Amino acid sequence: GVLHLRLLLFSTSHRILAAHPKISASRRLSTATMGSRSQLPSPPLAEKVKHEMELFGDVRVDNYYWLRDDSRKNPKVISYLQQENAYTEAMMSGTKKFEDEIYAEIRGRIKEDDMSAPLRKGPYYYYSRTLEGKEYVQYCRRPIPNRDAPSSVHDTMPTGPDAPPEHVILDENVKAQEHGFYRIGAFKVSPNHKMVAYAEDTKGDEIYTVYVIDAETQAPIGKPLVGVTSNLEWAGNDALVYITMDEILRPDKAWLHKLGADQSNDSCLYHEKDDMFSLGLEASESEKFLFIASESKITRFVFYLEVSKLEEGLKVLTPRIIGIDTSVSHRGNHFFIQRRSD
Repeated sequence: GVLHLRLLLFSTSHRILAAHPKISASRRLSTATMGSRSQLPSPPLAEKVKHEMELFGDVRVDNYYWLRDDSRKNPKVISYLQQENAYTEAMMSGTKKFEDEIYAEIRGRIKEDDMSAPLRKGPYYYYSRTLEGKEYVQYCRRPIPNRDAPSSVHDTMPTGPDAPPEHVILDENVKAQEHGFYRIGAFKVSPNHKMVAYAEDTKGDEIYTVYVIDAETQAPIGKPLVGVTSNLEWAGNDALVYITMDEILRPDKAWLHKLGADQSNDSCLYHEKDDMFSLGLEASESEKFLFIASESKITRFVFYLEVSKLEEGLKVLTPRIIGIDTSVSHRGNHFFIQRRSD
C-alpha cells in the first residue's frame, strides 16, 4: 500500500509540473537540484528474451515472458524486482515524510478496534474482530446463553462481564508472523461446530492450502490439502468438497475429501474440460445440499450433491444450455431456481 502511494504521489507531482508552466521557476529548480544532489540511480532495464506463443495460427512475441514466475522462486526474477523496488525507494526518498503524514491521517480515520455483526449459528454466535495496532483479524465465537430460545431478528449477542466467555478460534495475527504475506480465503465451521476448515495463502498467488483444526484446541486434524482454491465447503462432519485449478489457474475440478484420508485418494466429482467455463461452489442455506456451478460469460448450469447421500455423487439440477444463466437455492422441501437469459 505504501509503495503504491509513493508511485502515485511521484507520478502526480511530475504531471502537475509538466501541465502547469506557471508553477514558479524556483519550484522547478528546487526539484532539479534535489534530484542532482541525491544522485538518483538510473532505472533498471529488463532484459528482452524472445518468447513466441502460437494460438489459432497466430504467432505472438512476448519479450518479457520470462518475468512470469508462478513459483515465486526464480532468483533472476526476484533480483530484477528488488532492483525495481530499490529504484522506487530512491526516487521517492524526498517525499517519505509527507507519505508518512498521509498514511497516519488515513489510518487515523479507521476504527481499528472493531467487530463484525455476530452470526447466530447452532449453539454459538460467530464473528470476527480487529484489534488496534494489528493488521489481521481474529475469528471468534461466543456461546448462546439460552440455546433453546428461537432465533429472532431482535437477537443480540450479550457482552460484558456476565456474558458467556469469548473463544478465539483462530488469530490471523499469530499465523501471519511466520510469513511475508498472509491471507485466509475461506473459514468454514463444521456442522457439528467441533472443527474448522480454513484456506491459507502465504504467497499471494491465490493458490491455497486447506487446514482442518479442532475448534476448541486448534489441534490439527488430518493432513492439509495443497494446491487448491478458496472454494471450500463441508459435506457433513466427515468430508469436504473443494475445487482445484488447471495450469492456467482456471477452476476446473471439484473433489470430495474424506477426513483422515490422503489427498491422492480424493474422488473427482466433476471435471470441466471446456476452458470457457470455470467452477464455483456453495452450500445451500439448509445445509442439506452443495451446489457446484459451471459458468462462462453467458451460460451457467448447476449440479447438486446431497450431503446425506455422498455416495450418489453429483446430479444435474439445471442443464447446460448456451445463453441460459441459472442460480439455485434450497429451503424446506424445494429447490428455487432463478433463470436469466438474453
